[in-house]
Amino acid sequence: MILFKLILIALLSVSIYAAERPKIGLVLSGGGARGGAHLGVIKEFEKHHIPIDGIVGTSMGAFIGGLYASGMSSQEIERRLTTTKWDEVIVVDYDRTQIPFRRKKLQHDFPGKLKVGINKDNDIVIGAGVFKRQMMLQYLEEKTHNISYIHDFDKLRIPFRAVASNLENGERVVLGSGSLAESIYASIAIPGGFDPIVIDGKTLVDGGVADNLPLDVMREEMEMDIIVVIDISTPFDKDARFENIISVLGQLSNILMRKNVEQTVASMKENEILITPDLKKYTPLDADKYAEIIKIGEKTIEHDYASKLANLSLDDEAYARYLEQINPANLHSCPVIDKIEIDNQTYLNDETIRSYLHVKTGEQLDFDQLNKDVKVIYNLMIFDDVKYSIVTIDDITTLKITATPSWDVNGQLKFAFGFEDNFNGHSDYSVKLEYIMFGLNSYGGEWRSRFSIGIERLAYTEWYQPLDISQKWYIRPNIFYRDKKIYLSPNILGEGENAHHTGADLDDSIPAQAKEYGGELGIGMNIRNNLQAEIGLISKTVNPEINLLFRDTDGNYTFNMRSEKQDMIQAHATLRLDSFDDAFFPTEGYEGVINYFRQMSEWWSDATFSQFYGEISAVYSFGYHTVIPTVKTGLTFKADNFDQSQDLNAFYTLGGLFNLSGLPANAIAGDQMLFGSLMYRYRLSRDDFFGALSMPLYAGFSLEIGDTWYEEYQQHIQNADFIFAGSAYLSADTILGPVYLAVGTADGGYHSVYFSLGQAF
Repeated sequence: MILFKLILIALLSVSIYAAERPKIGLVLSGGGARGGAHLGVIKEFEKHHIPIDGIVGTSMGAFIGGLYASGMSSQEIERRLTTTKWDEVIVVDYDRTQIPFRRKKLQHDFPGKLKVGINKDNDIVIGAGVFKRQMMLQYLEEKTHNISYIHDFDKLRIPFRAVASNLENGERVVLGSGSLAESIYASIAIPGGFDPIVIDGKTLVDGGVADNLPLDVMREEMEMDIIVVIDISTPFDKDARFENIISVLGQLSNILMRKNVEQTVASMKENEILITPDLKKYTPLDADKYAEIIKIGEKTIEHDYASKLANLSLDDEAYARYLEQINPANLHSCPVIDKIEIDNQTYLNDETIRSYLHVKTGEQLDFDQLNKDVKVIYNLMIFDDVKYSIVTIDDITTLKITATPSWDVNGQLKFAFGFEDNFNGHSDYSVKLEYIMFGLNSYGGEWRSRFSIGIERLAYTEWYQPLDISQKWYIRPNIFYRDKKIYLSPNILGEGENAHHTGADLDDSIPAQAKEYGGELGIGMNIRNNLQAEIGLISKTVNPEINLLFRDTDGNYTFNMRSEKQDMIQAHATLRLDSFDDAFFPTEGYEGVINYFRQMSEWWSDATFSQFYGEISAVYSFGYHTVIPTVKTGLTFKADNFDQSQDLNAFYTLGGLFNLSGLPANAIAGDQMLFGSLMYRYRLSRDDFFGALSMPLYAGFSLEIGDTWYEEYQQHIQNADFIFAGSAYLSADTILGPVYLAVGTADGGYHSVYFSLGQAF
């Protein structure tokens, strides 16, 4: 009886306390990185013991307000804002270090950012957003997983509403239940920037389009006595600079948002308090200035406290009761998983997805490992997003993995354009088109067909078929026709005064056509996503039209026209490494290849020889400085009638930009080769919040040394008979691929000016 009376007294005291003070609601507007000021306001509310009984937020207001309402402290939110590497969360593409090895090679072959896909209905489409949804959504899920069991936002630490916009009709959508992470994402999904998200059958984007200052939502959804409205939206900027697509979209959105903000402000009542932080110096893209912007929010409340907010503060005892009242009793701990469900809407076998999960039924869930597994599954490049949820029904806890198909789940159309001119007689172009059909079966079979014109005329088709659930083993049969132009110097094998490093006429290099057709069968293993091993057989017919120099039995060089057909079968074993974080402008990682190649006369070939090729590059970055050392070598051994080979791929060549700069492309050739370079790159442009959409500019130089020859490898090394070269360049990472403007110089007084657009040849 005594216990009952104590509980009753406690309940009555809480009710009296709640009735004694007014309920205070907080409305947080959108405004990009300027929304950091919202956190400064919240910190000052805590400092002055001002309670918050409900929060409604749009865009960045939903981001700050939703995390705070979930129970995350203001100090933790500040730490996240100021220390998160936003370029790893706001991304335009998959994490290259984690994507399948096969897709890395495609990025080299098709360097541009123009993307066209085939969706699940086999329609030709382009992506609905520039930024990928997965990383931002997963970031929010990681930060809110401890309350993921709460689906009614009135039951959060502080009742909360997020505001989004319906992309189909532009209407406001108020989100008060479901997944908190998804609701926050919907509210911040800038139209045309982030991929939209579908919630309850509605395609949702940034709430600022419909209601950037959601005061009406607070009035309609929550019964508050006093409403504090924080407006951090951006006023019209007549001097705005439109440097990328986001700045253009931002200005268009701002025009719409500002009008609805002004209408809302004009409708405010006596019990509604407007706070407008002075953020004239900051833009929605200033994520690198969060610390400063948070301080602005704090200073604003310090300035306005006495005149607008002082009567809202509670004494220490009352504020302690408020904190006790709102603190959640049960946060979602790491549960024991009884069952795993896969909701897979793609062609991929459910067991393939399951094979990437380290979760075991009957064991406690490790959220950190689960998040890593989800990222690995997402980076298979099949899904728009991969989400997880935990549901307990009848004491059975189920982990559900939901995989949504990518907008290009059934295929891709790829385009590439390349142009290179050394302003010294060599000018070439390349236009490529490739169609990739995905999902030929549940193991992830693919069919690729590629066509190109220009320096290489190519028709190529290949079937790529994984052989097991985990997609480690594969087979790839293909057939091809190739007619490629290369350049070789007629005097490059001269000796003495005519040797290439002292006076050979490299500028008179001649074009040659390397024609071939045939097929290949490769069998390989994806050891890791950055390491691949393969063995294969190539059967082809070559019919070159080329002038080459060969050494006769007396050691003299002769100039012969070779144009006869030759059938051959070749075998190879290859090990490839690629952990670059970017295909063309990496800041970290390694890339390398080791290849053993064998051609035998018994296999329909006139020449018998073996070749070894090895290459390795490493990338080291220090801030905006990057250094890339590279070493490569090629050896020919166990050779019989090597000079009878009509296969131009059997000859190692050097020359061209970053490959003995200053010399014409493929200017020197031989059956042995050694090359080394050291490239330095400095990033001239700086990233902002949406730096992934900018066009990075670079300046740098390269130092190079190398040679090719027809003699014993060790003898040439001992003679130290090498060419020294170097270059200085400007470059940019554009929508069509890398662009280089460079000057190169090499021993013998050779100089070249290079302009390269797209892939270098």
